[in-house]
Amino acid sequence: MSTRRPVGTTSESPASEKANTAVPVRPQPKDTFTGAADALQRTAKVSGAPAGDHGKLMKEYLTGARPPPADFEQVMGYKPYAIQTKHGQRMQDPHGYASAPGRIGPDKEFDPAAKTHDYGYDLLRYYDKKGTPLGDDARKAADALFRKDLFDYANDQKGLGDRLKFRAWAQIYATAVELNSRVQGYGPP
Repeated sequence: MSTRRPVGTTSESPASEKANTAVPVRPQPKDTFTGAADALQRTAKVSGAPAGDHGKLMKEYLTGARPPPADFEQVMGYKPYAIQTKHGQRMQDPHGYASAPGRIGPDKEFDPAAKTHDYGYDLLRYYDKKGTPLGDDARKAADALFRKDLFDYANDQKGLGDRLKFRAWAQIYATAVELNSRVQGYGPP
């Protein structure tokens, strides 16, 4: 004797069987495009920003633990490259630079940190263009790594005077970036 039950039924009592009975799906002709817009939307989301912790995702991109998105170069117009720093690998925008107003401060010394930060912001723009913007934590992670890289540079200086000078400038640059992110709502710049 078979104990198989028809699809949509359970082994519960007849009263609960009625409550749990599956509603039959209306069959669609194979050659129609009903629901094509929904399928296209689902496909677009899959090719966009990965679900999960966007702060972690950003850090993985900026440190080279995750390669750039496959079509990043096509969409953004450049291919990021890796450098090795005393504090780990960083991915960089070859066209990036420390954009301090009036080029005040140690802009050349902070260029490596700025080029990584610029790549991070381009990732925000990339995902926005793809229609799946990253969450606030992605921009916060890019800004946090920028702050860390600036202070790492400052703390690596040999003389106390240089360390203090670069720490002061690191604080100014990092604070300016973080305030700007706050003003822009942590979205794509």
